[in-house]
Amino acid sequence: MSEPITRAVIRRAQPADAATIARVEVDSWRAAYLGLVPAAVLNALSAPAREASWRRILSHAAATGTRAFLLCTGGAAIGFASAGPTRDEDDDPGDVGELYTLYLLPVAWGRGLGAALLDTAQADLARRRHRTMTIWVLEGNTRARRFYELSGFARDGARRAAPVGPGSLPEIRYRRAL
Repeated sequence: MSEPITRAVIRRAQPADAATIARVEVDSWRAAYLGLVPAAVLNALSAPAREASWRRILSHAAATGTRAFLLCTGGAAIGFASAGPTRDEDDDPGDVGELYTLYLLPVAWGRGLGAALLDTAQADLARRRHRTMTIWVLEGNTRARRFYELSGFARDGARRAAPVGPGSLPEIRYRRAL
């Protein structure tokens, strides 16, 4: 196991962080989803395209209730998370919050930083009076599933097909009380 990284700082992300978040997202996807997501999809990922998407998300965060958090160490961003009201029709967005994303660069895996980002997102949702938190995880992503299970999440039985490139992959929903 890797040694813990010290002096990590987690702060709210701003629209100016879009390029950094996009780079972390693309690099994380390419490592975490290798063998799970088709190689052509991973190879086609584009940080500039994701930057435009993240700039829109962060610019409209107040209107949508989305909050993103950037994790930095040594002045460099190595992870991020985003959360807000649930987008699921079978849950009440006033009661249920959703972790939309949580990604770390591979160098940060296994060092407790994912847990720190998750704790930050959970605390933010709880401050906004959400009583429950959900997360959708690719069914084949055993590393992420283990992480969420160790963090107190349990499968709630919901399933869906997540669009991935030209196809889709099965996702399962996890839930926990805040």
